[in-house]
Amino acid sequence: MSPEEFASRLMLRPFQDEWEPDYGRFGPSGNARHAAVLIPVIPRDAGLHILLTKRSAHLRSHPGQISFPGGKHDETDKTLLDTALRESEEEIGLDTRLVKPLGWLPQFHTISHFTMSPLVALVDGEQQFIANDGEVDEIFEVPLDYLLQKKHQFFLTPKWQGKPSKVHFIKYQDKVIWGATAAILQKLIRHIK
Repeated sequence: MSPEEFASRLMLRPFQDEWEPDYGRFGPSGNARHAAVLIPVIPRDAGLHILLTKRSAHLRSHPGQISFPGGKHDETDKTLLDTALRESEEEIGLDTRLVKPLGWLPQFHTISHFTMSPLVALVDGEQQFIANDGEVDEIFEVPLDYLLQKKHQFFLTPKWQGKPSKVHFIKYQDKVIWGATAAILQKLIRHIK
């Protein structure tokens, strides 16, 4: 899929909330904090890739988990776009001049009481990424074509606070993408198919 076709599919199709995982049903609460993440879509010779990070193992929140670059909204951020770009610059050395925002996926309410706004953007393939070792252990890319194949996705239904909770997983090489990150990827995939 070309960057142009991807952008067209993203922008021309209405978003649908047919499936929302249980952990996304917490809804906004009075104490929810705002966050924004960047879904970097990178054109490569072999097709489009999605950039992800492995969070540092020593972080207090979600250590060692796979995530998108991004984070909490700061008072200095005028908009959530500013949040997504600032956090991505801090975490992966993103040159924000090489980013073309395409649009926002629907907000996602996390189990950790964040209202997360995912920004989909094309990122120039010439960009050199540098992991901030205080926050990120690894930066890697997953081919979009790989993510489009259902055989790499699965669900488990563990109990959360005594109730079964459907959790989405995606296996890629030696990595397991799960939780909010996998759910957001799944929404993106369903939207562009």
